[in-house]
Amino acid sequence: MAEATLTLNDMLALPTTGFPQQILTAGVPDDELNALKARVSGALKGMPWGHLEETVCSRLSDLLNQDPMELISSSWEKYRVLADAAEQSKSGETVFVPLAEHSITSELHPYVEIHLGPEIIRKIEFDVTLTFQLKGLVLKIEEEKIKSVEAGSCEGSGEIQVKDISLWKRDFKSIDLPGRVKLGSGIAVH
Repeated sequence: MAEATLTLNDMLALPTTGFPQQILTAGVPDDELNALKARVSGALKGMPWGHLEETVCSRLSDLLNQDPMELISSSWEKYRVLADAAEQSKSGETVFVPLAEHSITSELHPYVEIHLGPEIIRKIEFDVTLTFQLKGLVLKIEEEKIKSVEAGSCEGSGEIQVKDISLWKRDFKSIDLPGRVKLGSGIAVH
């Protein structure tokens, strides 16, 4: 796991208590929404609908509390230049690979399930799209794995959608990556 403490939540500047739009109602027909609200209020008497929304937002935040470098570095595993460096590293050599400025788009599909007892009454599937523009990166390759990112900067944008309805969209300005981001046991290069 990377040593950096930067998370996707940080990059997207996700709010700690909810989204500007209703996370539970996005893309849900009125009749289905009314049935869901009735069911929740019947089973969880006295629990405000807003509390359920906050709980779902909190769970989404937990799901996005991950290091963006893991997403970025996993997209490099099939690049030819890295495959050549991985081959060279088989002999025990450490190989440093400078990367040209480039963009990476990554998609995540986390979901949150709302349970009443053992029954799932609603599954909210999120589409998270992140685009990173990367500059000045140098990868350290050892034992056929990307072991660390040695330097660089990143900027880009991210969007969270439910059923093609945008709930959250943010651009993030250039972020200087720490001098070295270690990737734990590494990302295998194929």
